[in-house]
Amino acid sequence: MLKSYLIPFLLSFSLSILLTPLVKRISILKGYIAKPREDRWNKNPTALFGGVAIFLSFIIPYIIFVKFNIGSIGIILAGCLIFGVGIFDDITRLKPYTKLLTQIIIAALLVHFGIKINVIPYPLISIPLTILWLVAIVNSFNLLDNMDGLSGGIGAIVGIVLFIYSLLNGNFEVGLPALILAGSLLGFLRYNFNPAQIFMGDSGSMFVGFMLGAITLQGTWRESTQLVMVLFIPLLILAVPIFDTMFVTLMRSINSRKIFKGGKDHISHRMVVLGLSEKKTVISLYFIGIFFGAMSILSMFVSPIVIGVLILLAIIILLYFTAFLGKVKVYGQADIGHIKKKNGSVVLNNMLLHKRRIMEVGVEFILICLAYISANLLRYEGILTIDSQDIIVKSLPLILIVKYLVFFKFGLYRGIWRYVSVLDLVNIFKAVSFASVASAALILFIWRFQGFSRTVFIIDWLMLFLFISGSRVLERVYKEIFDQASLAGKKVLIYGAGDAGEFVLREIKNNRFLNCEPVGFLDDDKEKIGHRIHGVAILGTRSDLERFLKSKEVDELIIAIPGLDKYILDEITSICNSLEVKHKKISDILPK
Repeated sequence: MLKSYLIPFLLSFSLSILLTPLVKRISILKGYIAKPREDRWNKNPTALFGGVAIFLSFIIPYIIFVKFNIGSIGIILAGCLIFGVGIFDDITRLKPYTKLLTQIIIAALLVHFGIKINVIPYPLISIPLTILWLVAIVNSFNLLDNMDGLSGGIGAIVGIVLFIYSLLNGNFEVGLPALILAGSLLGFLRYNFNPAQIFMGDSGSMFVGFMLGAITLQGTWRESTQLVMVLFIPLLILAVPIFDTMFVTLMRSINSRKIFKGGKDHISHRMVVLGLSEKKTVISLYFIGIFFGAMSILSMFVSPIVIGVLILLAIIILLYFTAFLGKVKVYGQADIGHIKKKNGSVVLNNMLLHKRRIMEVGVEFILICLAYISANLLRYEGILTIDSQDIIVKSLPLILIVKYLVFFKFGLYRGIWRYVSVLDLVNIFKAVSFASVASAALILFIWRFQGFSRTVFIIDWLMLFLFISGSRVLERVYKEIFDQASLAGKKVLIYGAGDAGEFVLREIKNNRFLNCEPVGFLDDDKEKIGHRIHGVAILGTRSDLERFLKSKEVDELIIAIPGLDKYILDEITSICNSLEVKHKKISDILPK
């Protein structure tokens, strides 16, 4: 069995490794090079047509090792056609509607060969959904191909996850093509990862998207009775390209930009603008892809309700990540289309003006439901009987009403989350506690707690507090992560690990224009040594100053002790001057 998978994988990987540099050489000789453009990310001329190597390294092992039937013949034929359209688009630049039309025709052709969503028994529904699915995944990977190694790496991860999933199901039909595609992409990634020597082009991204979309339509899950999870599995596996496509479509629609036009407004681009390097950005998105892939595999071993709770929590985290990234400025002032001038006045779209509050209310609805359902799952060890489910169904609407009213009364929808403080968390604790007590009192008044577990309400209170407070601090967490990642420039050592030193550190982290990277603190209080302030270590005392200025290659020392004795200041100044290290007092960096 191992050889049945290993040999095709090694063949596709080897072909990709060998063919990609050959295609690169031919592309350069023929002048097929992607030159830097305003709407493209690449800064250097780069060879095109990497998709040719991907296509050949996939199709050859596929023809050799995959058993021929009407479905595999359809995949080969449709794959060749979508690859041909991609090649033509790379050469002549097809109009978006022409490309979309050809994608629909090819998807319909694949459906004719029997590849479709089989879990829906109604052809009038399943056939249009299949075509929509294939076209959506093709364009998702096409849009995702916006940074070195991103589309190819995500495609390889999806292929590997599909292989593992099918292997656990004993499904050779899905596992082998997925592994062959993963092999061809991993070989190509050797030349496409940052800094890229060659791009896959539309011929590669459209072909990869189409193949993955087609492969996910096959498999044993089409016979599963758990219809909801059956439909979720492909979405989980392909979460990153779908998420990126939805995000870009939404942001371009809001800003009145063409959806299918290239641009530097993808998730990956915004993460780079926030301070991550291109490599770190791509690797971060790899991990997101691996996480959702692992979730799809986990769904085989746990209850659908449990996996549903985890999926919704993950979606909420991504939703807030989307809202955070949406604030990144990637469009020029002239591109802002959601603000219109009419008769000298500015007309704002009310929906957009209040979209954040609408999102908060919607997320709160999900979190209240998740906390209550999770509490029941924990109380009954992951198994909900019919009676337990009936109790949840009849009580949840009342619990929602009570908790919404309490949250509104406590003003949970008025705060600015990026500045959430301990006082805000205390207010959330009060609101959740009062809401939980009020909910339990209402249940007691109506049903006398008959059939209800008091433990459930205690667990629900704890989980809801964790969920609500966690959602409030997410934006601040994202900001801290990206602020930390973006800290680069001159290395700064801070003398003084008190309130003034903490203020200096926050100013450095919040103000990128200072272009500073804090390497540590010094403080004469020896008890502070080894501790950290906002992740920055307190290294030693003033007596260690010269040693750390040298070992940390410090460019500048900031003295964050107001009213420092003159003889100490003279001593520090002397050491800094001898090592040619600049030094400033706290007053020198305070905002004017």
